[in-house]
Amino acid sequence: MTTAPVPYDSSRVFLARQPIFRSNMRVFGYELLFRSGLANFCNTALDGVAMTSSVVANSHSLLGLHKVLQGKRGFINFPQQMLNRHVPVLFSAKNTVVEILEDVEPTAEVIEACRLLVKNGYILALDDFEYDAKFDPLLKLARIVKFDVRAQSWDELQRQVEIVKGFNVKLLAEKVEDQEEFDQLKGFGFHLFQGYFFAKPQIIQGRDIPGSKLHYLQILQRLQDSSAEYDELAEMVSHDVSLAYKLLQYVNSAAFALRVEIQSLQSAIALVGEERLRQWVEIMMLSYMAEEKPHELLRLSIQRATFCKQICERLPGLASSRSGYLVGLFSLLETILERSMVDILAELQLNQDLNDALVSHSGMLGGVLVLAKVYERGQWNKVEKCCTMLGLASRELPEILAAAIAAANQIYLGE
Repeated sequence: MTTAPVPYDSSRVFLARQPIFRSNMRVFGYELLFRSGLANFCNTALDGVAMTSSVVANSHSLLGLHKVLQGKRGFINFPQQMLNRHVPVLFSAKNTVVEILEDVEPTAEVIEACRLLVKNGYILALDDFEYDAKFDPLLKLARIVKFDVRAQSWDELQRQVEIVKGFNVKLLAEKVEDQEEFDQLKGFGFHLFQGYFFAKPQIIQGRDIPGSKLHYLQILQRLQDSSAEYDELAEMVSHDVSLAYKLLQYVNSAAFALRVEIQSLQSAIALVGEERLRQWVEIMMLSYMAEEKPHELLRLSIQRATFCKQICERLPGLASSRSGYLVGLFSLLETILERSMVDILAELQLNQDLNDALVSHSGMLGGVLVLAKVYERGQWNKVEKCCTMLGLASRELPEILAAAIAAANQIYLGE
């Protein structure tokens, strides 16, 4: 008997984590590893920037870093390009260990980037380390040095360990495979341990919100243009339900030491700031450019967001039409993520009016959302009741819907 292959599902996201233990067998942290599926290996054909982008996007914005790390530190590989561009500062120093890969050259730019990271409270770890005097400036900044115990003889490993002990660092042994090795490495002076003897990487999976490849290409093009306006980038984020949801997840992560009620995407974007927004968006782009065509639900999300925004613009009782846009944009998250709206909103810091509208359809914003839904379904009696309640003329709706459809098609279909 043969088993039919499981169809590829681009909405599934994967991440592996492998525990790092202290000598007393208590968990110190987890290394977060790129995976493209349930097979527990890494596709080395992909470049390091793409893999790291996927790891940070999946762990921070989709799977929930607090769930992945369970209060421990997360070790993430950062290639030279990302170090030079100060990408690690997008994430909290409290739970991010910056792993500097073995092929990173200790240039003046790299050393200065690492010095700034240490100044801001980050722990640096040198990955797959083999001693060379040129790495001394990084050894003075690092807190952890990782040795692949299978990459060299035990005599050479012991020789290098004695050199590195002259710096103020903890030693981490990778690829430890049995009790005998564990005991011998403790004798060498290692403090931390990682390998199949302890635990194989555990695959964690979740559901992503796919995005529009066309829209992502447009954003990437604009990111390359230094003259691109902040407001323009913010507008592009607001036109993609996937980016908008991940942005709110990011704003509510440990990278921001605050809890502020979000009233609109614009208020969340203002908290991030221009330079950080550019870096964050680029990571999302690199991580998700391989996705398939956008799902109809995403196009409908933009259509509904634009419809709700235009309705709110006609209602004097609402303080901002931007709240209407956000309600419409997030109204299909329950279906897209296959989770309850209550659970989704528990991870976001939306104000009470937005929560009430999305969960129970209450309040004026809830009424606007109900109108959008019943009008899409052609439930004309309910449409008239909603218009009466909101004080709208139903004759305006066809024009509003036509504009909303055109806006969604332009973004997702390129029309």
